[in-house]
Amino acid sequence: MRQINRVIVHHSASPAVSMEKIEEWHNERGYNGIGYHFVIQAGGLVRLGRELGRIGAHCKGYNTGSIGVCVVGSFEDETPVPGSQWVALVALVGDLVRQYGLTPADVYGHKELGSTLCPGFDPQLLRAELEK
Repeated sequence: MRQINRVIVHHSASPAVSMEKIEEWHNERGYNGIGYHFVIQAGGLVRLGRELGRIGAHCKGYNTGSIGVCVVGSFEDETPVPGSQWVALVALVGDLVRQYGLTPADVYGHKELGSTLCPGFDPQLLRAELEK
């Protein structure tokens, strides 16, 4: 298994779409399949994207050693709270933090590592939930 030292959270910046549509977008960009390891769809359904043993394609310069989680939707104007996607995100990321011996400080929003608005919401909200 590869070494994991961070979880990076994204949003699709789109209306509700399927994981297959995201994979299609990534293939069009030249990725070898979907770049995210997990996708949380509308309603809170968590789906496995790229296998965890494979390096992701979701955050330039930080793919090695990270797990990419994408929440479907656009959260620049709206935070996914307290809906089912938020509950699923907190549960999934909490599980990943425990599984890989990480802390909430090892959880980032894409915008904290690159020039983007992704995931839209303030990543500190997620870290605060994980610290409870």
